[in-house]
Amino acid sequence: MIKLNENIKRYRQQKCMTQSQLADVFNVSEQAISRWENGNTYPDITLLPAIADYFHVTIDELMGMESYKDEREIEKVFEQCRENDRKGHVHKSVKLLKEAAKKYPTNFTILMHLVKELNFEYTDDNAKEHDNCEMVIDIASRVLNECTDRQICNSVINEKIIALRKLGCIDEAIEISKEQPTIWETSSFRLIELLSGEELKIHCKNTVMQFVLATYSTMVKLADLDFANDNMTIQERIDVVKKILELLDLIYEDNYGYESRLVAWMHRAIAAMEVLEGNTEATLEHLEQAAKYSIIHDTLPDRFTLDSTLLSGIECKDHYRNFDWTECTEFNEKLRQGRYDIVRNTDRFKAVEKEITPYVVTKN
Repeated sequence: MIKLNENIKRYRQQKCMTQSQLADVFNVSEQAISRWENGNTYPDITLLPAIADYFHVTIDELMGMESYKDEREIEKVFEQCRENDRKGHVHKSVKLLKEAAKKYPTNFTILMHLVKELNFEYTDDNAKEHDNCEMVIDIASRVLNECTDRQICNSVINEKIIALRKLGCIDEAIEISKEQPTIWETSSFRLIELLSGEELKIHCKNTVMQFVLATYSTMVKLADLDFANDNMTIQERIDVVKKILELLDLIYEDNYGYESRLVAWMHRAIAAMEVLEGNTEATLEHLEQAAKYSIIHDTLPDRFTLDSTLLSGIECKDHYRNFDWTECTEFNEKLRQGRYDIVRNTDRFKAVEKEITPYVVTKN
């Protein structure tokens, strides 16, 4: 009798009946109806068919079994999506969530996961990516109009901003972003002053991980790796990227976990700039480091524990991958660039290519 009390109350209210009126229908006391609805007691089992018939529902619906079945089915969808993402089959998760969204169009949790997967899905098909972004914006707009769950809304807003950026709708993305809270107004920061004991310790460690990622993203912009700032020299960019590596090492102490990809990206960035300067030794050194951390990322187990001074004991799980893609696949594509021709025939460059080859995904 999972939701029997809630359903009796809901069905009674839908008929605009008082507890006294419903009591008269079933020849019981008003107090009995009150106890049913409070969940203190249940109707006699022989009354269930009559109650269900009166409200024009099945006994399963009256008892909440249909709702329970829906909840179990939805949880199975999420479980399958988690498994898909661990294996890198994001496209399967997108398909599964689209089907679930058709069956449960008002389940905002499903819609939230769908927009996340649509943004996460890797594709080199520009038309498909455009369609995914349009779908994210449409779904997000509906969720924000209808959903009252703040956490879901905040998550969906973030996905909408990402989709708008991908579509080049920068002004709209900026306006939405300006309406969002600053770091100081987030729960991550506020709870530091409110929690205590072990709960505070765990929260602080998780907050450090969040803030280091935010700092990383900000510093990458300062490094100007897309060369938008003509006044910034290559060496100045390299210096900023090295500071980023120092920051990551300060927090993770070479046990980077999922953030191994960030370390790989930064070494790739330095190598790409050093080669422009003709510094072959530095280029090869950072390519070797990029290979090391790309492989670490691509071979991470589904569960592991961090052990740095600041993050010791933090368990990481559900390592999601976005295939057909790996860090080594992307790195391998970068190595094809003409800029590396001056080191391409060296033994060290060939060793890097050989080292990452087992982890490169061949596209169909």
